[in-house]
Amino acid sequence: MIKIWSKVENELATKAKAIVESLNPPAEEAEIEALEEHIGQELPVDYRDFLFVHNGQSQESNPGFYDMFSIMPLEMVQESWDELESLRDDVGEEDSCPGDWMPFAEDSSGDLLCVELESGAVSKFATDDENEEVADSFESWLSEMYATLNSGEFSFDPSSGFGIEAKEADAVGEDDDEDAASDDEDDMLDGDDDDDSESALTYKFTAKMIEVFEDGEKIASVPWGDINRVRVSAYAGEPLIALSLPEGNEPEEIELSTNIPGVADLYKNLGKLKGWDEDAFKEALSGADDEAVVWES
Repeated sequence: MIKIWSKVENELATKAKAIVESLNPPAEEAEIEALEEHIGQELPVDYRDFLFVHNGQSQESNPGFYDMFSIMPLEMVQESWDELESLRDDVGEEDSCPGDWMPFAEDSSGDLLCVELESGAVSKFATDDENEEVADSFESWLSEMYATLNSGEFSFDPSSGFGIEAKEADAVGEDDDEDAASDDEDDMLDGDDDDDSESALTYKFTAKMIEVFEDGEKIASVPWGDINRVRVSAYAGEPLIALSLPEGNEPEEIELSTNIPGVADLYKNLGKLKGWDEDAFKEALSGADDEAVVWES
């Protein structure tokens, strides 16, 4: 594990320095043993070795780590373990996850990456989707990250909280202009396709919030958790997505065309809303002449 981690850290130092700066100092052996005693099992050797190098990431201004996940320090690992144990007690393992899955990373939607204590495999616990195996070990997961970094086929925006994001297979090989538009830290999603930019609102979607800009100046930040309704309608024959916010918010509603550059970033984050129905959303977009509420909190 130490060998592959050294390769990962060297790549991060030149390509994503903010991630290196977010890593915590090593965990103490007593801290690791306390966690093992708490969960009643020993940690897989490769994950244990990593903890002796870095005790997860700082939670302040966390840029993420890999594939939208951030690595938790041991204190948060134990808290997440206890929450999963409570969930397993309430709904059973079939409706949650096996009892030997121990969380070590989380994303903004509540999904968790877990190391399987018996096999050492890394699996994803998804709150609104099927669980899935991600790698056959923690070391293999790091190896996958190294391959992504080494290939250069990734994006990284420290403000998004996503960490290193491997490009989708169908995105590799796209025009350079399109790749630059998706990777540029200053990329903003225009709310209007017209050339008239006077007082135009633009938006940037991160893992945690929607940032609203007017003439290039940020005027509002809206957490995804504040959205209470998503409505689809039409304007000038084109689908329009309206995000409603609680009364008194500024703005109280955000309206977005589906023709904005990088609209996939919007769709990706909408898909993380609890209870989101992707099929209902697609159906509403295809028949946008009829206004439809596709999601409510």
